[in-house]
Amino acid sequence: MKFFVDLSKKQLVKSAASNVALERVVLKRCDSLAVEIVFVSRNAVATMPVGTTSSIALKRTFADSNFLALASGEPPTLNLNTVPLEAIFSAGNPAAISALLEIRWAVPGETTRTATLQAEVQNSVILGTEATPEAVPDGKATQSQAEAGTDNERWMTPLRTAQAIEEQVTNKPTAPHSHDDLYFRKNTALALSIALA
Repeated sequence: MKFFVDLSKKQLVKSAASNVALERVVLKRCDSLAVEIVFVSRNAVATMPVGTTSSIALKRTFADSNFLALASGEPPTLNLNTVPLEAIFSAGNPAAISALLEIRWAVPGETTRTATLQAEVQNSVILGTEATPEAVPDGKATQSQAEAGTDNERWMTPLRTAQAIEEQVTNKPTAPHSHDDLYFRKNTALALSIALA
């Protein structure tokens, strides 16, 4: 997002070729915007002296010294997913808040200058159906379902699989059985334990 700052008027304008002042900017609470400041003089892009520094911040009022958000990094990114904004929106759950976007620049040997713009920060991330996701139903098998081995709609955790194997191994039938039956049970338990690995 580009912000055009008219150096003579110390205000944000619509473009480098326009001296029409911007009235406000609308942002969303969790926006993360790469920003660029373009300085303008006499309806053309101005070349700033070497060593000029600039910053972009969002604050609640002119007198506020605590920022709601501050652009950082290279290129500068204005991240609005901040603790101060979260606190404001959590407190009263407003649909939007008013704030000021402040651009500050300093030319070596001169006083620091600022240009401010009215900003509206919308709480759109929690409106409508975008709020807390619905809980996902728990489809895990219970211990009794795992041991019974009759429900094909549930999924088995490693614990439930181990419990099912243990049930098969420890609860041997009391009736006489053939060696083929015992061989089948041992191989089934072995196959299940390999599948868990």
